[in-house]
Parts: sequence; structure tokens; C-alpha cells
Amino acid sequence: MSQTLSRAETGRTLRTMASLQILLLLCITVSVSAAGHLQKRIYGGRNCNDNERRYHVMLEQKNGTHVSRCGGSLISDQWILTAAHCWKTALTSSTMNVIVGVHPGNNKKKMEINQADIFPFKDTNNNVHDVMLLRLPEKITDITPIQLPDCTGKDEPVINDLVEVAGYGNCKIDQTTGLEVKSRPAKLQCAEMKVEDCMKGQASIQECKPNEPFGNWLCAEPYAGETCRGDSGGGLVFNNRIHAVVSNGPTCHKNRGTHVFLKVCRYMKWIKNTLKERKRDKKRKFWEGIVNKMG
Repeated sequence: MSQTLSRAETGRTLRTMASLQILLLLCITVSVSAAGHLQKRIYGGRNCNDNERRYHVMLEQKNGTHVSRCGGSLISDQWILTAAHCWKTALTSSTMNVIVGVHPGNNKKKMEINQADIFPFKDTNNNVHDVMLLRLPEKITDITPIQLPDCTGKDEPVINDLVEVAGYGNCKIDQTTGLEVKSRPAKLQCAEMKVEDCMKGQASIQECKPNEPFGNWLCAEPYAGETCRGDSGGGLVFNNRIHAVVSNGPTCHKNRGTHVFLKVCRYMKWIKNTLKERKRDKKRKFWEGIVNKMG
């Protein structure tokens, strides 16, 4: 009888082991499938439609044979909002060009920016924040600028809201190494990200962003795509208004999924004052020119 029980127990053990093997195989299959989906979702995005993001511009800073690229947003008929680190001041012999109409690309126009028309934000301690305005040499009449936020607090994105980003950055990932591959997309890429709490990575973000106070940050994590190298300066859009500027990618933060943006509303006073002051300067120079001709 003990021998019969031993055989029965052995049979049950074998059946249990077989069931566990099947479950393990199922778990592995599901895990691989989920990982593959996640990889596509994080680095995916999509081609922007021809009728969206027409205010997006491409910036090119050329120094000899080297060209570095960023994004930017047309916020009026003659002004671009972008990131300050897109202009490398150490490269004194370099030139900054803006390409408007880059998307959908039917009517591109390349303009060189005068260095006197480059305005990075500086605080009262003369620290540069990663926000910058560029004045175009001429007005753009065939592209509608992106609207600025009203900054009442009612329309600003909050945690878990989905926001939109776009760019031409290197988002192609080598599936074997997991590293970025230099491969600029032919079409502007649009993606959605989810706003998250910057408190989760405050210490590590502050290490690479010592100039900007915590309240100026907006953090977001990948949802259906994410920003990457070359997307700096582009706009983060919520409810058809630009609410932040792409500043740092995930390499700034120990949590690889977090991206840091700077809130437009924190710089709205400076933006409005800069546009007004330069408009007055232009009028003054115009009348000075007329007086000089008369004299």
C-alpha cells in the first residue's frame, strides 16, 4: 500500500511540475510581449499630420563643419521661443539659423539670426535659465503662431494630464544595444507624454539644473512617445497652448523616464516685456533713421 501511495504522489508531483512549467512559459511570453510593446510605445511617437505643429521651427547652430540642431516655437509673427542651451555662446564664430515652415515642408524658409536678436533669460543674479527668445529678421505672415497660456492657473496641465510634444530628434533605438542611433526622421514626430510629480526626482534634477528653481519645472514621463536628443527647445502643448519648453531629457534624472521642461508661465512677464521693448527699439530706430535723412 505504501508503494501505491508513493506512485500516486509521484504522479501528482509530475503533474504539478508540468503545470508550473506551462505557467512559467506563459509568464515569459507575456513579459517579452509587454517589453516589446513598451519599447515601441516609449520610442515610437508618430508622424505629425500636415495641418498640426506648423509653428514648429528648426534651429541650426553651425560652427565650421559641425551643426547642432534644436526645436523652437513661433509665438508671434517675428519671435521664437526655445531653450537657451541651443545657443552655445562659447562658439563665438558660429551662426544661428532658423528654418520656419519646416513642417510640413512645402514652403521652408531659412533665416540667419543676428546675435543682437538672441535673448536668453537671466535672473537677478545674472544666472541664465534654459529659456530663450529669438527675433526673426522679418515677419512670418503665412503661419499661425502657437498661443501662449493665460497663466490664470485654470488651464495649466496637472499631474496625470496628457501633453503633446514634437521634434526631429534622434529617437531610433538599436534593439540589440539599447542605444540611440543617429537617424533624424524625415517627418516631424508628434508624441504624448504624461505630467508627473517633479518631487520624485527633485535632488537629481537640481544637480543638472541648479539655476532654475523647483517651481519653474514641469516634469513628464513617456506615454505614447518621448522627447530625445535634438528635440530641445520645442514646445510642450496642452489644450492648444504652449505651456513649457523642452529643457532636459531623461539623462538629467536618475529615473530614466522623467523629462524636465520649463514652465512658460514662470517666464511670461519677461517674454511680454522683451517683445514690447524690442518693438519700441524698432520704432525708435525707424524715426532716428528718418531724422538722420532729413538732417
